[in-house]
Amino acid sequence: MNKTVCIYPKDESTDFLSPLYDFLCEKGCEGWHKDTTENTDEAYALIKEADSIIFLGHGASDTLYGSPQDGEFTVLINETNIQELLYGKRCFILACNSYEFCENYNLTSFIGFGNMPTGIVDVKIAMEADTTFPSLEKEDIDTYDAALVSLLIRAFNVAWLTDMEKLYSKIRLYANVEIGECLINKPCKMFREVADLLQDFKNDCTYCP
Repeated sequence: MNKTVCIYPKDESTDFLSPLYDFLCEKGCEGWHKDTTENTDEAYALIKEADSIIFLGHGASDTLYGSPQDGEFTVLINETNIQELLYGKRCFILACNSYEFCENYNLTSFIGFGNMPTGIVDVKIAMEADTTFPSLEKEDIDTYDAALVSLLIRAFNVAWLTDMEKLYSKIRLYANVEIGECLINKPCKMFREVADLLQDFKNDCTYCP
């Protein structure tokens, strides 16, 4: 039997993902939502036992982060342990720059993503790096976050990690739906910019069989 584990490190900045996590657990995932600074070995043991991994959290091109400690990211998975934890598994990694993470470590059978400005801090960093990046307010970011959760729940409702290609196609399909709904319903002041960011999310979504 295929075992899927969803690793969701406790972190206030990713609380908006809770509806997605709850939905995945209802669909049959073995959920893990704890503080990784205290329970790292428990998380590693679950990952090693699984055939498929879903990760919900923060990341970079070389690291998946656990729960923050003293305001700083802590490392959960990087070059020191990725081979024993993720090699040979199907991986869905919802974290910033996760497609680069997967490509850098030569993972196979993965779905990864690019940069996702899901919080005020993310927006400030993006604006410092790119002067053309929109100055989003909390309402705009909340709209973006809600759209991400909605499209992923829709995708996982009709596809699973046992068919990664189908899951990938459904993510792109429902991203288009959310973009259209954003432009039609205008749920926030900067709805056009939010729609553009959802388009970026879709474009950056990467699948490797």
